[in-house]
Amino acid sequence: SKIDMLKNRFGNNIIYVVKNNLLSLFKTYGYQPNAVYSRNLPKTISALLLPSTLDDIVICYASAKLTNKLLNEFIQKIGDKSKVVNVMPKYNFFERMRNNAYNVYVKSLFKAKDTMATPKLQFLPSAFVVELLSSHFANKMFEINPQHCKTIYIEEKDINETIKVKTKFNKFQLLPIIAFLIITAGLLAVLAFTKVNYLIVLGFIFLYSLDILLGIIQQFKIYFDQRFMK
Repeated sequence: SKIDMLKNRFGNNIIYVVKNNLLSLFKTYGYQPNAVYSRNLPKTISALLLPSTLDDIVICYASAKLTNKLLNEFIQKIGDKSKVVNVMPKYNFFERMRNNAYNVYVKSLFKAKDTMATPKLQFLPSAFVVELLSSHFANKMFEINPQHCKTIYIEEKDINETIKVKTKFNKFQLLPIIAFLIITAGLLAVLAFTKVNYLIVLGFIFLYSLDILLGIIQQFKIYFDQRFMK
């Protein structure tokens, strides 16, 4: 039904990029994928687009809920096809706090902020596509001059839930917890067998603080990878 909705508005020139673990399921619907990826989605898309004649692109993830109202507004924003069109989920207070802290991490590494728009529905003009393919296709999620983009703000709760990026459990998330337990075991051993002084206290405060900081940075990296690479 989503494919039919997209065809009705954008035509039949659809390229299907499928995750490898969903390939057999996708084929049961009678479609053949143009490309299959495992982790690095931008690299796969770049390899797929480079040999072809570049045109304007609409990116749409299968997990995004589409409605006639959303697509109509999306097409209206596309207009003369001269600007990028982003779709912005509605974030709650705690999500906005996380996003602000996350963007400090992103800007410190890349000198630019994440738009925080969804990667699941986006319009890219052909000129912008050329620029992305000459640099890195994932750069489409970085903020650009407001003069070159338009944004749709989503209020509907059911759509919001499908277009927000959510991270899955990662085994590396256990490392800060393991480190915390090791530091705690060390602290208990010190308390049991040695005389505590302020240097030891400061040392353990530093270790706990470092563990928390590295844990937060790790969470931000996982979130970044999910938004930009997967």
